[in-house]
Amino acid sequence: MEEGEEDLAKEELKRVDHLIYVTLKYTRTADIIRNIIGKFILVLDHETEKYYQFQFEKGKEKEIPSLPLMRIKKLEATHPKDPKIKDLTDFYIHLKQIYNAEYRSKEEYRKNVTLVTKDQEINIAKLRDYLENTRGFVEYLNEQLK
Repeated sequence: MEEGEEDLAKEELKRVDHLIYVTLKYTRTADIIRNIIGKFILVLDHETEKYYQFQFEKGKEKEIPSLPLMRIKKLEATHPKDPKIKDLTDFYIHLKQIYNAEYRSKEEYRKNVTLVTKDQEINIAKLRDYLENTRGFVEYLNEQLK
């Protein structure tokens, strides 16, 4: 695996950090929140692909699932007793549902900007929680590669 590929998740998480703590401070729109959620999905996609690439190179996997959701589901199937992997799968599916849902904004251009979908509301505090979850999953998957 190339060095640039390994740092992609770290770089994306830095961008997300900047988006949450700087960009949202000045540009309070639901589109920025949706963009941040898309970056969380990208990071998790990359990390699961990196995990399977590592397993493939070691000969533990015969093929790498081509679709990100299939990789996540297969990860859960191969580690059925691992609660962290189950949480990762649930979190990933949750993010995809938010990203693909129809949305509207609430209190746009104000302190409490919120992305509102049919099922839930995503505000800045929730994004910070998602950032910590994503960082935790990235660290956990990297530990599994050692």
